[in-house]
Amino acid sequence: MNFGPVQQSIAASLASWGVPHSGSELAALLILLLIPFGVAFSIAGVAQYFERKVSAVVSRRFGPSTAGGEGILRLVVNLAFFFLPAATRARLEKTVANLPGVKQILFVVSYLGLGQIVADGVKMFTKEDILPRDADRVLFRGATYILLLASFVALVAMPISQNFYLSDFSVAALYVSAVTGVGVVGLLMAGWGSNNKYSLLGGVRAVAQIVSYEIPIALTIAAVAMWSGTLSLHGMIAAQYHPGFLSFLGWNLFQSPFFLILSVVYYTAGLAECNRTPFDFSESEQELIGGVGTEYSGLRWGLIFIAEYTDMILVGGIFASLFLGGYQSPLGEQWIVALPPAWEALVHGAIFCVKFLASIGVMMWLRWTLPRFRIDQVMRLAWVRLIPLSLICLFLLAASMLWFGHDGQVAQVIHGRFVSSLVVRPEGWQTASVWGVTILVVAVLVVLAKKFGDPKPMPEDVRKALVGGEG
Repeated sequence: MNFGPVQQSIAASLASWGVPHSGSELAALLILLLIPFGVAFSIAGVAQYFERKVSAVVSRRFGPSTAGGEGILRLVVNLAFFFLPAATRARLEKTVANLPGVKQILFVVSYLGLGQIVADGVKMFTKEDILPRDADRVLFRGATYILLLASFVALVAMPISQNFYLSDFSVAALYVSAVTGVGVVGLLMAGWGSNNKYSLLGGVRAVAQIVSYEIPIALTIAAVAMWSGTLSLHGMIAAQYHPGFLSFLGWNLFQSPFFLILSVVYYTAGLAECNRTPFDFSESEQELIGGVGTEYSGLRWGLIFIAEYTDMILVGGIFASLFLGGYQSPLGEQWIVALPPAWEALVHGAIFCVKFLASIGVMMWLRWTLPRFRIDQVMRLAWVRLIPLSLICLFLLAASMLWFGHDGQVAQVIHGRFVSSLVVRPEGWQTASVWGVTILVVAVLVVLAKKFGDPKPMPEDVRKALVGGEG
């Protein structure tokens, strides 16, 4: 199992500390444990806290402010000194709380409600795991593992940096698109295995929704693969490298207006893949109580939502890789590539985290801003809007590539350790002309729609109710 130069650096450090020849396997094990426990679980817990804060800001509330530092301190003291009598532990807790600086820290933790993260985790791990009497035990219990498996296995292809990655293979983008579809099986298993009609309806909705939105996602990935000449995520990132200080000029988002449209298509479909508002039909509490999670409790209930937050990380990471240069810095990418492997992995990893965390923040903002769509509106959006729009953008992007390739440059891009496939590099005037023509066409279509559009007439009974009678 090879995780890149960072694994070799960790193995070399372990060898210098006297660890025997199995240091490479131990380094791989440490990396494997870091991904679910150090990244996915921690980000899921912190994201839950920030989601509460975002919802409070939108609703003009303060948010979590009850679970404070005293509870965390009490938990740590009771776990560390469980062998002492209860009265002794209480005195020890009071002594620690009155230490210089500790009281101020506890006040800040309580004021910000940071103890809510620990409270949610403790409740999730200690709450009783209830199995419904008539539920299918195999499907009910196996659904959570399938959902986690689909999310975590997809993270294997995530390009974190040039020197730190779990796997680098030539069809990584296709692999991610295929593996994430396995989550549909888990949702349907949870709905059917619960023996609850609301859960079953949530599972069926999830299947119809995710299968539909997989198509625009696949078309978007096909467009980026066509532009980059590869299905490797590292290759796609390398193709977006632009030498010079303004590194973001090479990102796909700024290369063509069709990529700008496709980025919106991908992000919208990604929201549906994650079952996030306005597409959260597998767990819409107004209609289906808790949807597929209605009968789950305790840790199994928490694992379903950890899988959801992991999917949000995955969608944000793939979005950044396809359109925002992946782990590349927007300014001054050259000096980062020249850093030693460990420092390069640290800097690029931090940049990549900022990008997908910003994507998660937008998802949270949308959840508390947009109302939930109806199921027919969700399906119409996929089949009547997004799929035709992605096909049109794919065709126009291919036509523009033919024009660029005829008059422009076709070359390989060297980005640190990675070399891209043969990619088209349009001239500046070509890029400007495509953007100008596209903006002009869109403006003309908007004006024509406003002028010659045929709005639906107001129903007669509604008109009478508004005007207050026959007049």
